[in-house]
Amino acid sequence: MFKAFKEAYELYASEIRKTPPEARARGFEASLLNSKMIQCIQKYFPNNWKFGKYKRFTLRTNGYIILFKKLDRYDKPMNIKTKSVQAISHQLSLPLFNEANFVEEPILFFGYKKNSVGNISEPKLVYLDEERVKWIVTADDVRIDKSIVLPKKTQKVATPILKKGKEGDKKVG
Repeated sequence: MFKAFKEAYELYASEIRKTPPEARARGFEASLLNSKMIQCIQKYFPNNWKFGKYKRFTLRTNGYIILFKKLDRYDKPMNIKTKSVQAISHQLSLPLFNEANFVEEPILFFGYKKNSVGNISEPKLVYLDEERVKWIVTADDVRIDKSIVLPKKTQKVATPILKKGKEGDKKVG
């Protein structure tokens, strides 16, 4: 899953550069990253994904239902508090599917955070129950190709342009 996230992030980064910040609608970045994550999960887990109720994307694997969300500073998914969201945070999967024959499975969140400069960071798998984080799995906790490193977004440093003063001007600065 961490490999899928890395690939999704790379696809996101290459595509986001094509749209200037002033041309991005509200939610564009989150929607684009979510779409790239869906694309990569479909590639890496071709038989385990589905869209549930309200077109919520889910991955069912190894006895878990996995949802994809941006995480807050407490490693909880960022959601608008609805009855459905509250039910999910209490491990009730009924709001996810319309099926009458669904199987009750634990719900995990695969999420990420945005750091102080707006870069996507800290991908992790989170188990939440009774609205509390019970455990977390990071890329460091699993054996994967350690050459996978999220590219750092380089920030251009502003260089001031200094005007030359008049000859003989004794002002400094």
